[in-house]
Amino acid sequence: YTVEGVLGQGGVATVYKVRHTELGTLHALKLLQAGNAATRDRLLHEGRTQAALMHTNVVRVTDILRLDDSPGLVMEYIDGPSLHQYLQTNPPEIEKALSLFRGIVRGVAAAHHQGIIHRDLKPANVLLAITHEGVVPKVADFGLLKSFTTMKESGGPKTGTGIAMGTPQYMAPEQVRDASRVDQRADLFSLGVILYELVCGETPFKGKAMLDVM
Repeated sequence: YTVEGVLGQGGVATVYKVRHTELGTLHALKLLQAGNAATRDRLLHEGRTQAALMHTNVVRVTDILRLDDSPGLVMEYIDGPSLHQYLQTNPPEIEKALSLFRGIVRGVAAAHHQGIIHRDLKPANVLLAITHEGVVPKVADFGLLKSFTTMKESGGPKTGTGIAMGTPQYMAPEQVRDASRVDQRADLFSLGVILYELVCGETPFKGKAMLDVM
């Protein structure tokens, strides 16, 4: 792959726009820049889970590679903004908002059908693919995913009891208290907040600090 640019950067990973040198196809590459063994295991678990979903409304993971012993996820390249970016300048009409929301729900439903809880649903984690059929929302970033079955049984990374994981404005109250115990209903709460924002142009829960929002 040849790196053509940076698509985004977080605390431990950077997402690059890359081109396959033989095929000429564009992809996104999520590569760890920092983190311990647990972080690497979580990224690999994210990749394997997302690769198995294979749904129109979920960003596909097509391969896992390693660079200097750091794992990277090769993903479908989405030629469009995140829903968060889109909403900054394009407040949708109600029918458009509902159309986008239905696509997001279908992607989340596919994950739930396979026993996966996202736990970080928010507009920044929904990418909008611009296609000939129109705008297709695709759920991305399953980094905080949780399986309905115990992680111990599945061999995946575990979440410590009593730890809040997610984005406060979109988190269910029970996820604030203990992210390790939530089920698919936490995602339904987050979907409700996204729908509220699509229709009303703002999130329902506000505060000057994270604790105020919680």
